[in-house]
Amino acid sequence: MQESNKSLVAKLLATENITVVQDNVSTASFDVQNRVLTLPMWADTQTYVKDHLIGHEVAHALYTPLDGWHDSVSNKGGAYKSFLNVVEDARIEKLIQRKYPGLRGTFIRSYKHLLKTGFFGADLETINKGKLIDRINTYFKCGEASGVRFDSTEQVWLEEISQLETWEEVVELTDRPVSYTHLRAHETSLH
Repeated sequence: MQESNKSLVAKLLATENITVVQDNVSTASFDVQNRVLTLPMWADTQTYVKDHLIGHEVAHALYTPLDGWHDSVSNKGGAYKSFLNVVEDARIEKLIQRKYPGLRGTFIRSYKHLLKTGFFGADLETINKGKLIDRINTYFKCGEASGVRFDSTEQVWLEEISQLETWEEVVELTDRPVSYTHLRAHETSLH
């Protein structure tokens, strides 16, 4: 599909006249204030990966509110923003796939490809030895069948995050002192 058609699809999915640009960036993003969806100019990108990136960023357009997003980020720093984004991504991807069920297969196929090609910063074995928040991010993006491992005490986080429906719930979970500290710093070596 031509890039102008991708822009049109993004606008239709978002149900508003968002601006879609391509730039030399490491990943796609959505500026919730200025309503700009930025797609990376990756060489040889599969069509299903582009479709997935559009779907993910449109989910931010539809479900991530401007109010609170920037305040949370500015008041609590970059590490908090990363944590908040992982939890918010899990919520918005669930909601966009609920709204547009045809995106499910595209997301699955794309995330399998991205995991295989190192998009998550490491291979699965390394991810499984890493921080809990990174494993949560990979799990919610790549699915239960991806092989991301958790011990019994960590399972509660998966259950709680999978139940989130509103932005307020995302912030409440992220703001719990025990969750932010635990999820950001907790590392485990599962073998």
